[in-house]
Amino acid sequence: MKTILPSVVRTALGIGVLYAVLGVVWIFGSDALVASISTDPQWTASAQRYKGIFYVLSTSLALIFLINAGYKRLFQAQARAESTELRMRDMFLQHPQPMWVYDKETLGFLAVNDAAIRYYGYSRDEFMRLTLKDIRPAEDVPGFLAARQNAMGGHRDIGVVRHRKKTGEVVFVHLALHGVQFAGRQAAMVMALDVTAEVLSKRALERQEAQFRQLHQSLADGLWIANADGRTLLYVSPAVEHIYGHSPEALIANPDLWLEVVHPDDAGIAAASRHTLLAKGEASCEYRIRTPSGEVKWVSDRKRLIFDDERLVTMMGGILKDITANKERETLREASHLDLERQVAQRTSELQRVNAELDAFARTIAHDLRAPLTTVAGYTQLLKKRYASALGDEGARMMTRIDRSAKQMANLIDDLLALSRASTAQLNIRNVDLVPLAREILEELQDQAPERKVRFDAPESLRVQADLSLVRPLLANLLSNAWKFTGRREDASIRLFQDIAAPEAAICVQDNGVGFDTDGAGLIFQPFQRFHSASEFSGTGIGLTTCERIVSRHGGRIWLESTPGEGTSVFFTLAPKTGTENPQP
Repeated sequence: MKTILPSVVRTALGIGVLYAVLGVVWIFGSDALVASISTDPQWTASAQRYKGIFYVLSTSLALIFLINAGYKRLFQAQARAESTELRMRDMFLQHPQPMWVYDKETLGFLAVNDAAIRYYGYSRDEFMRLTLKDIRPAEDVPGFLAARQNAMGGHRDIGVVRHRKKTGEVVFVHLALHGVQFAGRQAAMVMALDVTAEVLSKRALERQEAQFRQLHQSLADGLWIANADGRTLLYVSPAVEHIYGHSPEALIANPDLWLEVVHPDDAGIAAASRHTLLAKGEASCEYRIRTPSGEVKWVSDRKRLIFDDERLVTMMGGILKDITANKERETLREASHLDLERQVAQRTSELQRVNAELDAFARTIAHDLRAPLTTVAGYTQLLKKRYASALGDEGARMMTRIDRSAKQMANLIDDLLALSRASTAQLNIRNVDLVPLAREILEELQDQAPERKVRFDAPESLRVQADLSLVRPLLANLLSNAWKFTGRREDASIRLFQDIAAPEAAICVQDNGVGFDTDGAGLIFQPFQRFHSASEFSGTGIGLTTCERIVSRHGGRIWLESTPGEGTSVFFTLAPKTGTENPQP
């Protein structure tokens, strides 16, 4: 309505001025016309009277027409203004972005739209009792007031500021302001756009970039990033200066500087890496460089192309590492390795010579010891036959003890020779079936003790890759032990099978003999270690040591499980190399 009032005043003023002008023109013009027609006083008086009546009637009609037209225009303008104001109010209230109108003097809210009510959480009445300071964090208010004093009128883009919702949540909004007249006050209409996600994402990205840059600057390795063709370096980390002796700025200014400092003998390697990078997308090489001080360094150069989602090259980057110390250690290691190989070859030759001498010595000693033992056993038997009556019972027991000791010594010599052969014999690997070997060994044991009844269980066939000359004594020792330690059982049982449940599919020789406590089982494979006394069970203490040596020569391992009174299970694996193996010293 207030916008229509000036138009009404202008219209009334125009009608009044027009009426005055027409009246003055009519008075002077009509008088002149009457005087020119006739000078008769009576006619002149009549003409003046009718002239006045005509003027009043014509001006009345004109005023009626003008006032009617003016009111029509007035009412039309008022209707248009009301319609425009209604549309503007609807646009303001229903705008999807938060909007409000505030008093520039008091900073109080004069109007808010529905989006602002939803966004900030205040009701319309609560908004009307607030000021702009109430939706700002307390620490931002002084800055807001200072900026307000320096602000210019009209339309302004305020930018991103912080606001606080009713819940206390702090958000970031981008504000745009436009000065308006509202309810007779100097006011401003503001629209807010929530940019919290964008601001937080930007800050997170800035933190990541800062951390990334800090990480790069703290690394000893040099990093660089260039554009797609490599002609423009975008970033060079400070560590490059420690490697090349040139500042990052110098390398950025001259992208070919890295190639210029390469040692002449390695220039082809470095240049080829660039072609490999462009052809294959990545490249790595090692070459020498010369620093400005003349020092020669080894550098590991790894680089690759960086593609976008459409597999187009956008950048390239790489890592440079100073490997001078590694190269020096490698050189020393190679020299040490050659020296070690020389020493090993020398020691191996010496050990082979010593082993050969020990083997010859063992065979000689065994031969020299067996002859007197045979003599002792022979004369003992001769004394028992010829002088049995003179020796008496006590002498016969002594002769028996001497004979048994001589045989035990002979068995020990045989076992030591078997152990020596197991350690030094050359392997001849072939396919061997263990079942026929086991039955043959048990038949020999049965011939020595025909009175015994022992049940033997085995599959039809159990094939392994092994040396026949060594696998036979292995089985002989294990089956002899099982035969010996089941001697006190009426239901003696020996079993040969393959334990497929074990991780290595081990071969097992199992008995139900006397067993033993396995707390010290780790010592049982050492020479002369026994878990039963010689008076209980005979033996030399060498058999299991020989078994362990044979299994070890075949690349396997041996272990056992035993329970006193229930029996013993001996497991072993064989994993020999194919072909013939030379004995190891």
